[in-house]
Amino acid sequence: MIARYRYDETLVGFSLLTWVALFTWVTCTPSMAQQPSAPQTIEIPEAQVSLIQNTFIASPIAGVVKRVEVSEGATVDQDALLIQLDDERLRMELKAAVAAHKAATLKSNSDVDARYSRRAMEFHLRELEQSEQANSKFAGAVSNSEVEKLRLVVDQAELSIEQAQHEQQIAIAQTSETQAAVQIAEQRVQDHAIQASVGGQVVEITVQPGEPVEAGEPLVRIISLDPIRAECFIDGRRFGSELVGRKVQFICDELPGVGMESTRSVKFTGKVTFVSPELQPVTGQVRLWATIDNPTLRLRSGMRGKVIVQP
Repeated sequence: MIARYRYDETLVGFSLLTWVALFTWVTCTPSMAQQPSAPQTIEIPEAQVSLIQNTFIASPIAGVVKRVEVSEGATVDQDALLIQLDDERLRMELKAAVAAHKAATLKSNSDVDARYSRRAMEFHLRELEQSEQANSKFAGAVSNSEVEKLRLVVDQAELSIEQAQHEQQIAIAQTSETQAAVQIAEQRVQDHAIQASVGGQVVEITVQPGEPVEAGEPLVRIISLDPIRAECFIDGRRFGSELVGRKVQFICDELPGVGMESTRSVKFTGKVTFVSPELQPVTGQVRLWATIDNPTLRLRSGMRGKVIVQP
């Protein structure tokens, strides 16, 4: 009995040690479920194409349309002239401002008055010196009143020099003023030439020559198809901003000629650029945007397709 008891005790001890070792291995060794999962392919069957650039070009000022320089469907570069407003009166004002600036510049560069005043002062100063020398040799050769008149003339000549210098400084200041007036007139003329702030394709023009426009009124709409955006929804409870930057494929079968038996769906490439942090309260879905390269301009706004987020 004693031997059997010892044998059972040994078995119990061995079992306890086994369970302790097993528990330690389970708790200390990360399970497969606890390991960070590798990125997986995410397939989103419903996605829609939308524009990234959809720009309305507005008039900065009120005016009357003189010319429309583009037409719907035209491709324009940035800063291309779109609409020309009537600017004839402003161009005449610009000419007047340029002429006034030229006159002010000539006046500021001229020192004729100052040089004349200095020459006059030198002449009258010599007269005064000669009169004083004559009186030093012969007392009363020149009367005191005549000497005082000569001194007064010399003082007037000095003041004339100061006046000429002061007027030249005023002329220099007027040059800056007229230069600013020219720049203002040039800007007003430029404001009447409405240019494209972005490059792209003209898809809408809302005015015709002769029509008045108000400041801030949209006149031309310009879009760009490359790149373009694919919008869709994903489960926000499983995915978030970690998807930003991952490559995607956009598969579309709504292109002209695509979807027939003889033609496969067309694949476009891009990357995830935005995942909304806001979940829809009912579905738990969040918006996902992918920027898609579209160099052939085959994808257009409104088309539908499938987005595949690659690992």
